[in-house]
Amino acid sequence: MSEIKNDEPFIRKVESLIRPTEVDDVVFLGSLRRLVPPTLFKRVLYNSSRRYPRIGFVIEPYCLFLFFRLSDVEYAKRLLPDRYELAKARIFEDDPPEYYFGMGIFNTRASTFWGSRLETYLIARDRVTGITSWIFENILSDTIIAHPGTGIADPNCAQAMYTTNSRGEVFLDFQEAEQGGGLEVRGNLTRGTRRALEQDLWIMGNSSIGHTNSFGSDSDEPFAVVFDPGEVASALEIPVDDLRILRSTLLPAFAEKELRKAVCFPFAQHYIADSPGQRTFVKDREDMVAKYHEIVSMDRMQTYSAKGLKTLFVSGALATGLATVILLALLLLGS
Repeated sequence: MSEIKNDEPFIRKVESLIRPTEVDDVVFLGSLRRLVPPTLFKRVLYNSSRRYPRIGFVIEPYCLFLFFRLSDVEYAKRLLPDRYELAKARIFEDDPPEYYFGMGIFNTRASTFWGSRLETYLIARDRVTGITSWIFENILSDTIIAHPGTGIADPNCAQAMYTTNSRGEVFLDFQEAEQGGGLEVRGNLTRGTRRALEQDLWIMGNSSIGHTNSFGSDSDEPFAVVFDPGEVASALEIPVDDLRILRSTLLPAFAEKELRKAVCFPFAQHYIADSPGQRTFVKDREDMVAKYHEIVSMDRMQTYSAKGLKTLFVSGALATGLATVILLALLLLGS
């Protein structure tokens, strides 16, 4: 089994791709997308992705995952596109397999987004590839969201906080702006114990990420992230009694209320993700390591940027200005 002995070159490459000023451009231009037809905006977004097929991003330390057993498996199955079948999974390598509903809560930064996110998932198997897959059921964030149906979705949180203090206490509070749903958790991470994670879920699941039917995508092609498998080799298992769910309206009716597993990564994680509409196929762990080394060996690499969107809006502004000048000229000539 291939091991990555020196992760500094990859970490440096990911960090070098993150430019905060690009986030400003993407957020601003994303807010203007209503000025152009949605299909045109998405086409320009995906055309830019072909030119810049990768996004480098970092998940900051203390990323937290919460898992709840499914209470209505048949209902959960109906949420998945035909490509996927619901699958049992192990969180840690020696756990018994269960059907789970998961939540991932973290702070993240990239050149296209920068903020806090709460993601909810089902775990499935891709019928086409046979690969275990994370399937997004919902995303809450105070930064822009990649959306398979529209290309980009606006931030949707009135409150998005995930942080810790010097005593290892957790302060987690997410609230949707429109629906009012959310999650509030208090707890402590200091009694966590390091355990080996189930590699099929944490490596291959991250190489095949899809969306439930509710996202309204016209394509269910999954996307991948490339990373050092060592970053998901083990994590802290947090005793569930050390976390108190004060408010939760995000748990769907098909999931149990009782928290079954809590996982915390007490270190930063560095990823190269596919840009919207792109797909890196990773067939197994060895292939993940090979693609990791391919990225390290690239002399020059560019991350996804707002350049394509800038071109769209600048061209639109020029065309509008030219049309205005022509109209004024015609009016003057006719007077």
